[in-house]
Amino acid sequence: MTGKAPSLGLLCYRAMTRAVSPLVPLLLRRREARGKEDPARLCERLGVPTQDRPEGPLVWLHGASVGESLSILPLVSRLLAAVPGLHVLVTTGTVTSAKLMADRLPAGALHQYVPLDHPDYCARFLDHWRPDIFLWTGGDLKPALMVCAARKDIPLYLVDADETLLERPVWRWFPDLPRAVLGSFTEILARSEAAARQV
Repeated sequence: MTGKAPSLGLLCYRAMTRAVSPLVPLLLRRREARGKEDPARLCERLGVPTQDRPEGPLVWLHGASVGESLSILPLVSRLLAAVPGLHVLVTTGTVTSAKLMADRLPAGALHQYVPLDHPDYCARFLDHWRPDIFLWTGGDLKPALMVCAARKDIPLYLVDADETLLERPVWRWFPDLPRAVLGSFTEILARSEAAARQV
């Protein structure tokens, strides 16, 4: 993806996220007050890590929801057992899923909150973790994060894509954004033939 001109939708999306960035601290504090953010780890939402990157190869897996994060746990264990010296980074987006990962992740796996979808936060996150491969589950795609990862030549795989993938409101605001985001992936594994036709 290096050198490819960004789509108009992507440019507009980036401009929008930058325009609202002064409101991000207020947003995070309001979410913290409602129990939706971990006050000790708010910096992770800005792409600032709370753990060091371990030496050696690192695979990054993301599960947006509790169900998706639980579904990737067997894969985490298999990867760690199959590849000596491998580390796995798991990101999630909710306090509940973070607590589950703290209880259930095996040795050799780490958890961080996924950064908010702002170009600067995403770049900061990726520059620190430098994943060798990136597996994303679920339909909660983050345009800035996907495109930033692709530009850093990180192989991206979308796993278990379903028919609702292109139904997010943001896609209606920026009609050409979905293709730019989906084009960032090295490969997309669809849940069904109907989902495969959409992507």
